[in-house]
Amino acid sequence: MLFNRWQKSLVKKLIKSERLITALYAHFLGVLVALGFPPTGVWPLVWVAGIFVCRFFLEESPQRKSKDYAVFFATFVFSVQLWGFYWIAYTLKEFGGLPWAASIPVVLTLFATLSLLAAFFGFLWGRYRLKIIPRYRFLGLAALLIVWESIDPRVFPWTFAQSVGSDPILLSSAYYLGTIGWSFLILFFAIGGALILEIENSRKRALYFVILSALIFVPAYWAGSCAQKNLKAEFKERQPVALLQGNVGNFEKKLAKTGDTPTIENVLAIHRNLIETAAIFFQSEYDLAGREPWIIWPETSFPGSPLNNERHAEFMKNFVLLTGGLHVVGTYEHGDVQLGGETQDVDFNIAALFHEKVGLVSRYRKRTRVPFGEYVPGERFYPWIYRKIPSLVHFGAGYEWDLLAHPDPKGPVFIPLICYEVLFPDLVDSFYKEALKLYPGREIILVNPTNDSWYGPTSELFTHSLLARWSAVRRGIPLLRATNTGLSQVIAPWGEVLATGPRNTEWVILGELPVRKALLVK
Repeated sequence: MLFNRWQKSLVKKLIKSERLITALYAHFLGVLVALGFPPTGVWPLVWVAGIFVCRFFLEESPQRKSKDYAVFFATFVFSVQLWGFYWIAYTLKEFGGLPWAASIPVVLTLFATLSLLAAFFGFLWGRYRLKIIPRYRFLGLAALLIVWESIDPRVFPWTFAQSVGSDPILLSSAYYLGTIGWSFLILFFAIGGALILEIENSRKRALYFVILSALIFVPAYWAGSCAQKNLKAEFKERQPVALLQGNVGNFEKKLAKTGDTPTIENVLAIHRNLIETAAIFFQSEYDLAGREPWIIWPETSFPGSPLNNERHAEFMKNFVLLTGGLHVVGTYEHGDVQLGGETQDVDFNIAALFHEKVGLVSRYRKRTRVPFGEYVPGERFYPWIYRKIPSLVHFGAGYEWDLLAHPDPKGPVFIPLICYEVLFPDLVDSFYKEALKLYPGREIILVNPTNDSWYGPTSELFTHSLLARWSAVRRGIPLLRATNTGLSQVIAPWGEVLATGPRNTEWVILGELPVRKALLVK
């Protein structure tokens, strides 16, 4: 009885607690942000949430304490992480091998740690907001949010502004506006909307909202329409492509990684069937018109090392001869790395270019590895951890800007960004500049071999696809995404998905990629 009374009393106190209401309000706004991204993709919700976040910061409320702002901002950030990136727990289980009992607490701790920084920013605002002249307080908030956006250690490289990518025309506008331009626009909209809410006259409020929206979205839609028109005119030719989607389960991939011969043979058989399907299509049902086909494999889909193993190299040679043209293959390469004074033999996650006339042309070693999935952070300080815990996955890191250039000097240059590497703007820009410097005048194609099977039935692959398309549109270059289980996509330079396949299905995605000039087979 005493416990029940105490429990009821606690519930009443919590319900009456303004700080709890603040936290629930912030959590709701975080949910709106998550719903604004794919697969729901109701992007205006992100912009609405931004207005009310800024409204909370700008609202004249002397009774609010610094802790209230800390609780609000920390809860908002935690909610965005929780509902937008809950799939990280699934990844740690499937990819990192952690049980649910460990992966869920690890992820919640990670989100809570990231939220502590937001709490600090909220506390600073609450502490010093009254020292800012009220009419200029919006400038102080703009500075605070810009700094926050710059140093926020997000687990996935993304911004709130990229939510507009769910709209095909606004996605195309990223070609002119870029991520920075859209980030400025959402900040302007959020703070402007928060100031408009202070107007008491409802008609004036509505009028100013219309004007604010028009100032942003009319030029943005115009920019997107111009980008589509100009890029479609520039990329007139079409290149036949095939994306292989093997739908190989994580268990089979792990066995193949450990050298289980029957599993390796089974995985090779799956991809041989897919290659034969593509070959039949290109040779009998499709007029290549003198163009060579391009075949793109997912990340680590070839379960061996054609660069180190002669038998595997022969397999790869035969696969390429079946279709002709070229293959960009996600596979493995053995090599040595130096860790803490030790030399260790490891695998590298690579993308390799094979051509029917040359064989192996070049390869790229993945630079940005997944923490705890492909390596243990700080590994150079305790290299022995991989010997003590053999179940830990350990890939070596690449350090070179290895582009995959077609052997024909008039052919394209492929930027091979593996899995979530394609989401890092600095990495994409560096590769792009390197391609322009080393291969001036040649076609540039973005290739993104990916294995999204580690994320299971979650929203990750939809978010991954959106952000990858954003990366391609920002530079106005075509994108080929071959994934193990989906979403495999042929993507135009203006962001349109021209071909895609079903999820969790063994499939060949056939399509025509827009290019500036098709390379004819001599």
